[in-house]
Amino acid sequence: MADTPFKNDPQGGLEPYSPFVTEQRAGSGKPLSLRGYSLALTGLVLLGFVVMGACASLFTNVGFLLWIYDKFTLVTILSFVGAIAGILMMGRAKSSQSVGLSLVGYAVFVLSFGFTTSTVLLMYTAQTISNAFLATAGIVAVFACLGVAFPKAFQRIQGILFFALIGLILAEVVMMFMGVDQTWIDFAVIIVFCGFIGFDFYRAMQDEPTLVNAVFNASNLFLDVINVFIRVLSIFGRRD
Repeated sequence: MADTPFKNDPQGGLEPYSPFVTEQRAGSGKPLSLRGYSLALTGLVLLGFVVMGACASLFTNVGFLLWIYDKFTLVTILSFVGAIAGILMMGRAKSSQSVGLSLVGYAVFVLSFGFTTSTVLLMYTAQTISNAFLATAGIVAVFACLGVAFPKAFQRIQGILFFALIGLILAEVVMMFMGVDQTWIDFAVIIVFCGFIGFDFYRAMQDEPTLVNAVFNASNLFLDVINVFIRVLSIFGRRD
């Protein structure tokens, strides 16, 4: 759930990309149109959900499910290592604008993260999953637009979002051991990650529109969206 440590902003700020600058910067990739860049960004995030769905379908095999249960610790560790490896590859690819490395990194990241996350889907009905997906899509659309419309606001709250997320993680752990109802935590996490969606979408739009940059930014947005989706799923599941 800890999304923020995966975010990369080494310069501590954002350099706006201007579509009117025709000279490419050193190490930059072949630019896409803004429409193509936006489609690539959206398509890659949706691809992550497709991978999650495909992984979830594997668990319908009882033998496979029992094998995963028996090797749960090993699978979890491998998935975590795979996700980190994918993120590192995408980060390196972004600096060199290597399309191949970025796509491999995204594939490794999505397969690793999506595989373990897809186990959550086993606890809910198809109708609940569908409703949660539609609700999440609406939330993402709203906050993506807000990220573009009010960029300064999302820049200012970035630090607040980070500390709020850390506080919620700690509160959730404590409440879990105390056996306290955590419904309000779900709503709070959704609000925090809505803020991250707005900020990450704004930041994605400031990057030079290359395929490599689309891949890198899609990984951040995928983490944001997945966290919102899981929490919405949890809320809808309690109502069924």
